[in-house]
Amino acid sequence: MKPIPGWTASARWTAGWAAVTLALWLAGRAVGDRPSLLVCAVGAVLTIVGGELGDRRRGRRARNRAARRRAGTGGSAR
Repeated sequence: MKPIPGWTASARWTAGWAAVTLALWLAGRAVGDRPSLLVCAVGAVLTIVGGELGDRRRGRRARNRAARRRAGTGGSAR
C-alpha cells in the first residue's frame, strides 16, 4: 500500500480492509444478494492478501530477471 502521511501501517491496512469490505458488501447488494458482512470481511482479507502475495512475487521475478541480465546468464538468445 502507498504510504499516507501521518498514518501508521496498521491504520492504512485497516482502512484498506474496511474499504474493500464495504465495496464487496455494496456490490452484493447491487446484484440483489443479501451478503453477510462477515463473509464480505473474510473475502476482503483474502483479496488483499492474494494481491500482496502476487505483488511480492512480481517484484521478486523482476529483480531476478534484472540480476540475470547483469550477470549475462540470460539463457537462450532471442
